Amino acid sequence: MTPEHQSLITALVGFITDAKRSAVDHPDLPDRAAADLLAELPASTAVREAADAAARANKYLDDDQHAGRLFDGSALYGLGIAALLRSSHEFDAQVLAGQLASYLAGPPEQVWRYFVLNLDWDLPRPVDLSSWRLSRPDAGTWKSLRPVSLAADFAPTPVWDPLLEFGQHVLVTVPDPEPLPLRGFRVLWFSRGPSAKLAWEPLLAFNLWSNDPVEVVAEHVVEPGRQVDKRHSSVPSNYIGPEGEYKVPLLGPLHVDDRRSEQLIRFLTEITARLQQSTLNEKFRKRIQRCAIRFLATGDKVGYDSDVTFPDDEPQVVLDYVTALENLLSGEDESHGDLARKTAQRAAVLIGKDDEDRLAVLRHVEDAYKVRSKIAHGDEPNDEKLAKSAATMRPIIRRALITAIVLSDPKLATVCDEALLSQRILREKILAPMAEFRSSLNSP
Repeated sequence: MTPEHQSLITALVGFITDAKRSAVDHPDLPDRAAADLLAELPASTAVREAADAAARANKYLDDDQHAGRLFDGSALYGLGIAALLRSSHEFDAQVLAGQLASYLAGPPEQVWRYFVLNLDWDLPRPVDLSSWRLSRPDAGTWKSLRPVSLAADFAPTPVWDPLLEFGQHVLVTVPDPEPLPLRGFRVLWFSRGPSAKLAWEPLLAFNLWSNDPVEVVAEHVVEPGRQVDKRHSSVPSNYIGPEGEYKVPLLGPLHVDDRRSEQLIRFLTEITARLQQSTLNEKFRKRIQRCAIRFLATGDKVGYDSDVTFPDDEPQVVLDYVTALENLLSGEDESHGDLARKTAQRAAVLIGKDDEDRLAVLRHVEDAYKVRSKIAHGDEPNDEKLAKSAATMRPIIRRALITAIVLSDPKLATVCDEALLSQRILREKILAPMAEFRSSLNSP
């Protein structure tokens, strides 16, 4: 701790003492107006001077005109400090001063991107997946991450959905690609949803495990204890109780029981490691990513076991599925002629378990192409065929993606074409690697 930072804490303790004393002078004022009065106390001027000096010493949010975060009425109100000081709640002034000093003046710490998932899984322990980390924070952890956590219960607006504090959601975290912290409070007027492109690897791994989709239901940029920037939040809920008076998290559709936890952890570890291996061909990795983005785009339209929740979404789901599979299995610089036949045959040989299964895959993909053709040309596909393609294509793409990732062969289309004609190539380049992969998942 620098001398300047210690001086800031001392100045803040002085401010807290004066503010606590003066807070009772205007009991009828709303907290917002009271916060502005507190920011005008003589002790506040000393805090601002000390905060600027400490932030410059810590090299925290330092520019030519100002360093650190502002200490003003907006901050005192938004952080809940004004309401805390006006309350009868007992607290440790030294702890509050320390937390507020870190908020104002640093020093710099890692900024994180938090992705909250909707699956129902009692994750037994934190798990590292390459650069990602899985965890299941409890209520105390969520509370401790809030800006100036000692005062956060008094803030006018929660920084994230209170449903997260039930401690039931699995969280995926990664260092933020834009690591500079925010200076103030940002108002997000609208959101286009979570950043699927940033989280595509772990999200894809979860969605390859089962035909039940997994989605990001909230995304935040977090500087622990200092700033929480909400990028997206749509946490599903349910109401229970005789009158429906209790709001609780709604998880799923994917449920993972304890018996399969370790196997899922091994699966996620294997898939993400293969996606991030340094030897993976970059063009092939981008091909996997493009396919994954299309596949993941269907997640909000699909429920249990590949079932599309609303029939009106089936045309878009089929379009996304067929486009994703075609992108995965087309060759480099391949002409677009006869792609339906090539894609169907390649999918069949890539994932078919036996002759009967290969024929079934071939027919499902061919049928999906016919449905897509009608949709693309503005025709109305048969409702039964549309629903069937929407349901059957998800497991096909899921299995194809798993196999493609395991094989990690940039010439995947060529391998499939050769495997159609050679049992040796089928065994050596597709069946054997997949058997080894499945064996690794079942190992103790």
